[in-house]
Amino acid sequence: MQESIEFPSSFGELLKTFRKRRSLTQEQLAVRLGLHRNSVGRWERGDFLPNSRAIIQEISTVLKLDGLEARQLLEACLTTYFPYWSIPFPRNQMFSGREEILHALHLLLGSQQNVACKKSCALYGLGGIGKTQVALEYAYRYALEYAAIFWIEAETVQNIIASFQKIAEILGLPQQRESDQQQIVAAVQRWLSTHKEWLLIWDNLEQIELLHRFLPPAQQGAILITTQKPTLGTLVQCLELSPMKKEEGILLFLRRAKVLKQGTHSEEVNQRQMCSPIEYKVAEILVKAMHGLPLALDQAGAYIDETRCTIADYVQYYEQQRLTCLGWRGTSDGSHPNSVVATVMLAKQRIEAVSPIAVELLQVCAFLYPDSIAIEIFTKGTSELGSTLQVVDVDRFQLDLVIAALCHCSLVQRHPEEQILTIHRLVQVVIRETMSAEEQVQWQQRVIRHLNMLFPETITEDPEIWKKCEKLLSHVLTCAMAILDSNEDLVLANLLQKAATYLRERGQYNQVQPLYQRALRIYKQSLEPRHFQVTHLLRDMATFYRLQGKYKQAEPLYREVLSSWEQTLGPQHPDLPMPLNGLAATYYEQGKYEQAEALYQRSLQIWEHALGPVNRDLAIPLNGLAVIYYEQGKYEQAEALYQRALHICERTLGPQHPNTARPLTGLAALYWEQGKYEQAEALYQRALQIWEQAVGSGYFEPITGLAASYKQRGKHERAELLYLRILRIREPALGSEHSQLAYVLNYRATLYRLQGKYEQAEALYQRSLQIWEHALGSVNPDLIMPLNGLAVIYYEQGKYEQAEALYQRALHIYEQTLGPQHPNTARPLTGLAALYREQGKYEQAELFYKQAIVTSERCLGLNHRNTAESLLDLAQLHAQQGNSEQAKMLLQRAYIAFEQCLGPTHPTTVRVRNDCHRLAEGGHAECCVKTAWGGPTFVE
Repeated sequence: MQESIEFPSSFGELLKTFRKRRSLTQEQLAVRLGLHRNSVGRWERGDFLPNSRAIIQEISTVLKLDGLEARQLLEACLTTYFPYWSIPFPRNQMFSGREEILHALHLLLGSQQNVACKKSCALYGLGGIGKTQVALEYAYRYALEYAAIFWIEAETVQNIIASFQKIAEILGLPQQRESDQQQIVAAVQRWLSTHKEWLLIWDNLEQIELLHRFLPPAQQGAILITTQKPTLGTLVQCLELSPMKKEEGILLFLRRAKVLKQGTHSEEVNQRQMCSPIEYKVAEILVKAMHGLPLALDQAGAYIDETRCTIADYVQYYEQQRLTCLGWRGTSDGSHPNSVVATVMLAKQRIEAVSPIAVELLQVCAFLYPDSIAIEIFTKGTSELGSTLQVVDVDRFQLDLVIAALCHCSLVQRHPEEQILTIHRLVQVVIRETMSAEEQVQWQQRVIRHLNMLFPETITEDPEIWKKCEKLLSHVLTCAMAILDSNEDLVLANLLQKAATYLRERGQYNQVQPLYQRALRIYKQSLEPRHFQVTHLLRDMATFYRLQGKYKQAEPLYREVLSSWEQTLGPQHPDLPMPLNGLAATYYEQGKYEQAEALYQRSLQIWEHALGPVNRDLAIPLNGLAVIYYEQGKYEQAEALYQRALHICERTLGPQHPNTARPLTGLAALYWEQGKYEQAEALYQRALQIWEQAVGSGYFEPITGLAASYKQRGKHERAELLYLRILRIREPALGSEHSQLAYVLNYRATLYRLQGKYEQAEALYQRSLQIWEHALGSVNPDLIMPLNGLAVIYYEQGKYEQAEALYQRALHIYEQTLGPQHPNTARPLTGLAALYREQGKYEQAELFYKQAIVTSERCLGLNHRNTAESLLDLAQLHAQQGNSEQAKMLLQRAYIAFEQCLGPTHPTTVRVRNDCHRLAEGGHAECCVKTAWGGPTFVE
């Protein structure tokens, strides 16, 4: 550990040191200063000192002294030029950073300020934030600009009068020996009113009225006040002193611990970071733990200096005994003798004498997330926080007064624009850990009950619901983290469940599972397995797993809930469709259409019986069944169900409700698939108009569907505008890493790929892949979309090895998550087949095409479009090899399938029929001579 450097104390010794460093003789320095050749020698011997402050400035310039060195030179002869100087503390050689606030103070108080302006400024902030040290540094740094600098201990009337007594002595006023203190004060005030260029520092002012009582009637100089109060009426301009930035804090701490020399600059700190990265990292951890509070950093540095322990040792002590560490002051320079604990507790005692309600509000804030405490938290249901705080629930004026009391001591800060409070984390530590164990538990439970009352019971896509949840979420997580297992209760479990469900809806999956699991553990300790709170949580967890594609975990949970509700509620209870629909969706997403259909049918039957034929809830199973029939190519059945769902939504919700857009979008997709483009586009446009009126909704299929229709018709610019609109509206609401946005990024990437903009497309595919991997893990069906898109890009660029690896990964994901029997498994098979065909590996290509056909036929039937397209691909392969008979047979089968699923007039059906005629006449089919018919682009 390095000791601090000892600077020479006298002016002559300092000057000699700095002169020799520049390799100048005494005579050479005198010539450059324009002085007699013997002047420098007399200064260095201590015979004389320079006769003006201007010469000190000139010496600093000639010798190229930095700011610290120039201030040391000035300080060595400060009393010579300041017969009127009452600063009670020496220069703080450990002072670090704070350049921005010092510059701001200088602009307001310095000599360049217009003399007609009132030079007054108050520096406010939390106790221990460094206000006195900044004022002290300002006095020494800019001393040359003032004719007199006085310091007033402003905490009490007695201290102020004592400071005025000292000023009178320094000024040599005749009244200095008067027994009447008022005469002494009046004499100093008269001097201040009749002299200019003075600086008067009021340190630690607590009572605003004392300014009116002791300030001179006419202000000729500058006034700097330090205080914890954020407002001092109209007397002065107030500047807040914030916690130190990381780099400032590290420099201060390492200097105070005497790990670094006093004169060390930030550049040398950076060098130390490279030379001693472990030590620097530990220091960084400590500074972060102290949250930039200079007093805490000074205490920590003093402890390390005085005990000679390592930084790592202190960090360990702090983690184990935070209150003890924050309460140890060690040797102080006298400018701030109290520890962090003493400082905070003193402020708390002052508030308690004025407003007991404010103390309780402070205790609540001690358990909340410190950086964003919405004021509206205290405007509803405060009965959960105890009887004392109930008054602020009904009286907003009283709440303002309570907050003002806390702000006056800077224990909290109010931010009117955001309507939030903030509190320093170390204040929270002191307030919490000075409570007894019983008090801590009591306040934790009060805060949890209050948050649970505020948190919405039902989490929907309503933007207002999301706003409420977002304001409370950080507080829920903060409280949950602090509560010990022994203090958990059902209220906490309910709150954790709601918070997890909100995070699930926002796509922030990484944080969800621990919250659900903790809530489930609490429920199981207190409730029966079939209790409704337990089963509702299991249903929420099942949905969470389904959304991530973890069907093996989701299915048994849905089944457990369904079984429990059937036994406790009966087989026809109207709550039963909730797990039925979830389980049906799980089967649908795995391609188990028959099982999914049966569950949706049962759900529909229960709700029709219980709610009647026209109820908003019926749209859920109706849409589910319609999608299943659409996937199977049963377009007439799908259309009827979509039409019925649309009719119900329009009657029960209204034609402009966001949920009405769902069957509209389904119908539009259905019509597009059948080649009814005008009808499809009209429905997409109507759904889009609904979506635009409810942009808070997470359902943006109308806009993506319309964009896809533009894309397929070659209207790429219009499609891109729609994708950009989604991103512009949804990204601020969801965040840049939400899984829903990955869909839009993927669609937009496909658009760029079709335009041949491969670099842009690749970047977007990579970003969507990264988002989904982060949110869903490395094995999830959604990953197939960007994997396929990237594979197509590499395929089209001839990078076959990279394309093959991506297709193989996509196939592996399908087989792992959906099983080899899922119809979508045929898609990467087709992609690999096309890739092998392009490379002339016909045997491998034929094998994969046949696998794709078998999979589609088994899952979707002989006459499904996917089956027909795979037949067409295999026909092309045979045509390329000259096997015209096999190509003809496959083409005929494809034509029959297209005619059945798309109808005889669909453009694709017509095209394939024409190819069949050409082959029958001995010609070539257009679809079978194109080298990239269909290609490997199975996901669009």
